[in-house]
Amino acid sequence: MIEGISEQARVLRGFATDFLTSHDVAEVERIMDPDYSLSISGHLFQGRDHDYLPATRAQLEQFPGLVVTVHDTLICEDAVAMRFTEHGVSIRNAGRAASWGGISLFELKDGRLRHGWAEEDYFARKVQLASGQVNPIEAPAPAPWDQPCHAADPEAEEIVRRWLKSLTFLDDPGVVEIGVGNPGCRSVIGPAAIDIDTIFAGGGRAAFHCGIIGQYMGGFEGVGDDRIGSEMVLPVAGMVTLTDGVVSAAHICADRLGASRSLTSFKKG
Repeated sequence: MIEGISEQARVLRGFATDFLTSHDVAEVERIMDPDYSLSISGHLFQGRDHDYLPATRAQLEQFPGLVVTVHDTLICEDAVAMRFTEHGVSIRNAGRAASWGGISLFELKDGRLRHGWAEEDYFARKVQLASGQVNPIEAPAPAPWDQPCHAADPEAEEIVRRWLKSLTFLDDPGVVEIGVGNPGCRSVIGPAAIDIDTIFAGGGRAAFHCGIIGQYMGGFEGVGDDRIGSEMVLPVAGMVTLTDGVVSAAHICADRLGASRSLTSFKKG
């Protein structure tokens, strides 16, 4: 029975379960606007059929048994978000399995997904596919689709905006990095500025996507020490909890793999 969940939750469930876990590409016609675009890892996939679906099909073909396990959701009237782990066996890597976490945010329009922002721990996926050792998978949320649908909360959005602009949020003891293994984003970048793409909030929760601009502090294997001090951008997605008007807890996921590759692809002079 689906009468007890909101239309917004039904769309998010359609994305995570009916589309990705069930590998039913036809489901996107119901849940996703043809003009859908996705911002991830510093790239923009523009158009549901033109850019987004070919890239997603490629991942589903590489991981034919891919499963999405959802750990947390935020359901609002015009936006939704989820924290999740994707896991499965790669047919391109000698049948090795991997699990990697992430956070996705979506803007809704006319009952369908219109724009998405996401980051996933592809860095950990790469390590697992090379080593053959699979990272543990967190337990699923007991009822991710039964969460109430919240009205937008501009005051909470502003609190999160100020928290991000402080540039100290990576050191907040309540922040949990989704990425598995070293280096963590706290040690990789010295923040100097932040570019906030989106924030939405409701029910004492919020979700955001941003780019941290700063200097590379070292730590990536394969990146020479001559790159230390170079400017870099670290895309980050997050879901936060607010208590008494302050951010009390958060999960964040950063694009460590893309950041490391951008540093190694740099060409001098």
